[in-house]
Amino acid sequence: MLRAAAAVLAASLAVPAHAAASSRHVDPDAIREARRAAGEHFASARAISHYLDARRAARAGDATKLVEHLRLATTFDPESPELALSLAEALADAGQLDAADTEGRRVLELDDRGPSASGADVLLGRLAAARSRPEDAARSLRAAIGIERALAAQGETADPDAWRFLAALQLDLRDEDGAYRTLEDLATVIPGDGSAFREIGRMLLDRREPGRAERHLLRAVQLDPRDLEAHRLLARAHEALRRDPEARDDLLAILKVAPDDERALLALGRMAVRQGDVPAANEWFHRYVRASPDVAAAHVRVVFQWLEDRRGAEALAAARAGIADAGPDERLRFAEGLALQELRRWSESAEALGAVHSTSGELFVSARVALADSLSHTGRHAEAEKALEAPLAAAPRDVRLVTTRAAVMVRAGRPADAVALLRRTVAERERGGAEADLPELYVALADALARAGRPADAIPLLRGALGPRPRDEELLFALGAAYERTGEVELAVAQMKALLVMNPDHAEAMNFVGYAWAERGERLDEAERLVRRALELKPRSGHILDSLGWVLFQRGDTRRAVELLEQADALSGPDPTILEHLGDAYRANARPLDAAQAYRRALATNGDDELPGERGKRRASLERKLRELGGRATR
Repeated sequence: MLRAAAAVLAASLAVPAHAAASSRHVDPDAIREARRAAGEHFASARAISHYLDARRAARAGDATKLVEHLRLATTFDPESPELALSLAEALADAGQLDAADTEGRRVLELDDRGPSASGADVLLGRLAAARSRPEDAARSLRAAIGIERALAAQGETADPDAWRFLAALQLDLRDEDGAYRTLEDLATVIPGDGSAFREIGRMLLDRREPGRAERHLLRAVQLDPRDLEAHRLLARAHEALRRDPEARDDLLAILKVAPDDERALLALGRMAVRQGDVPAANEWFHRYVRASPDVAAAHVRVVFQWLEDRRGAEALAAARAGIADAGPDERLRFAEGLALQELRRWSESAEALGAVHSTSGELFVSARVALADSLSHTGRHAEAEKALEAPLAAAPRDVRLVTTRAAVMVRAGRPADAVALLRRTVAERERGGAEADLPELYVALADALARAGRPADAIPLLRGALGPRPRDEELLFALGAAYERTGEVELAVAQMKALLVMNPDHAEAMNFVGYAWAERGERLDEAERLVRRALELKPRSGHILDSLGWVLFQRGDTRRAVELLEQADALSGPDPTILEHLGDAYRANARPLDAAQAYRRALATNGDDELPGERGKRRASLERKLRELGGRATR
């Protein structure tokens, strides 16, 4: 606790000036008795020195040295409860629970009623909870609350930790009302302080329990209407509960206290984007940029808000407005390049990204990855690979660079080279224990195998990758897609349904299952429910809109299908699957000219997700449909 550290520092200030310089031998027992008689406690110079070294180790993140110096500090000053508490807390943070428990109990022997005693009881309560001993935990935390109440009665400011940890324990035990009463008790000891309610709300939000968090956060802002972080967390809870009007009110409450709060202004702009209110979004973003000390960085964040909603045109306008406002900042040219990629204007995107001349750092790597992607989409594969040479030399372990290089090879018609590259990289990372990179590399390798005409080889590869990481959602989804590519549609759907048991909000898995059923004309009611839910989660996804349009087409609602498929085409740009669906819907609505135009656009488009064999089948299907239209398509 901070109070323990403050007490240690205060003790250090109480050391007489001559103490550090004295080199005479003294009897420590005599000094101890003298201190007891005087009712005072002075820290030794060596204890202070080691305590300060411990603080430096803490700032450097060196847990081992932190514990080592605190042990030495308590050796030179064994009667300091503050030092003993600091050591106990450091031991707990280092995972040495038994040693932390022993040191915590020693604190209570040194001081059974002061701030250190309260801190020790809180620590012992946390240790008992970690060991699944809730009764012992509650007993220690209630003892700490008793000490804090007594300190508050003496005019000291109570520390809310004991109440907060007890409430968290009660929530873990599903005693919702008990936790609320605990925090209300704290409000009587520290009137107007809603911080404990706020922190419990934050904890529940982090656990993805916004409904439970809301009650505590509402009470936090009632107790302290000027607690901006509580309002911010409440907005998060309301957004997670899909109650945007209330979330908007929470953010506006922040602006009443702090009119130029950047985070609130940006969040209001993001909310307006999600609701499709472009004028309101632009107004909020304008205020956000004006309030920001770094104008260029603020413009970049605005561009990314538009890009997150797949609004390429608005993102491009925001990037160019930023360049006009802040000058040709490289971050803005990078954002401009990404906006042009969203619009599939590959050549222009490559030009913008080529203007980013950084030679190191995150911007350098990200810009080169995006540049290589744009160049390869325009058929400039050799230039794309060359763009990756410098960042690969500087950051050879960056997984984005490896997967982008593999994608460039695939587009260049060299999928076997991509497979070899990814296999080598996977082997290197497995030997080096780079666990975090492996799922993405395995997924890229499975895709490269499919594009090399070996989709069946991806299935054992992904099963093996899932062995040590059975709940990895990226791998689970890739395995479902691999089953579908080999014609095992039932297995693919079963795999995606299993993924949805793990994560009921996995929009891509919902869309996959709904579309698979729609393709077969079965379970259309359930398919529509799934796809609509996926669309709630990702309302600007062209592919999910395409799935919903196709479900409605299969149900015979061809007029509404046309509307949705036109929206999907506008969002996704030229995509052969969406265009073929759109042509079919036009045809069903007796619009042969529009149908023929959609089919011809599909013939002129190569889909990024299509395998070579699929491309040939689609071309044959489109040419047959154009022949069937015959004269009707030219009248």
